[in-house]
Amino acid sequence: MQPNEGHSQPPAGDQRQWFIQVEGQAYGPFEDRTLWQYMNEGRVSAQSLISKAPNTGYLPVSADPSLMNWLAQIPAAAPAEPEKDAAPTVFMIMGEIRSGRGMDFMQTLQSLGPTQRLGSTVWLLQTRTDAETLRDILSQPLSSNDRLFVLDSFANQTAWFNLSPEMDTQIPALWDIERP
Repeated sequence: MQPNEGHSQPPAGDQRQWFIQVEGQAYGPFEDRTLWQYMNEGRVSAQSLISKAPNTGYLPVSADPSLMNWLAQIPAAAPAEPEKDAAPTVFMIMGEIRSGRGMDFMQTLQSLGPTQRLGSTVWLLQTRTDAETLRDILSQPLSSNDRLFVLDSFANQTAWFNLSPEMDTQIPALWDIERP
């Protein structure tokens, strides 16, 4: 379940076109309803860089009072909890933490169960939950500068945070393999 998924329509207003910049790459244009959806999912925050015309530069959402009003209308998501009755599974987690919130991320990760670091950005975690819930828990301390990818190695399910709009379609396409 996505955070705040009950809010599917943007507040009334003009239907504008938006571009979002992630790691220097421009994505869009997106209509108001798509930007609103991204806000509800936590993919666009007050720190996200946006523009109506990418050749004129980008500003954070916080510089636009109408968009900050939209963010204010989205209720804060309650942090998800691991499912106590679920069977244990092992997750592979890739996290690029650029915001300086690495310690908060590690504390959250280690609080969920036995953890093994495989490299500077990859961990294994044994816990009782699903990929989407784990993504929601682990993304809480992250910012728009951070990236997260979760793979449930037993169920072959994925979830991610803040990768890119293209990845939103490419990853499911890679995982959609018919098996004999």
